[in-house]
Amino acid sequence: MIVIVDYGLGNLASVKNMIKKVGGRSIISSDPDEISSAEKLVLPGVGSFGTGMANIKERGIDEALKIAVVENKVPLLG
Repeated sequence: MIVIVDYGLGNLASVKNMIKKVGGRSIISSDPDEISSAEKLVLPGVGSFGTGMANIKERGIDEALKIAVVENKVPLLG
């Protein structure tokens, strides 16, 4: 399952629709357990990422992203 990370920025619905259009399955989530156990991750957004990082830390999903990408080698698009 592809997890689209909800960190308060980005057009999540558009990303989800694009994945569906090409035959993929995805969920939108800010749940650390879903993020750390994802098969693939999408971190949507554009521009400066200072606010994005602040939101990720504020929501407590920074560690989940680290586990998924660094430890579990989950592909990340973003």
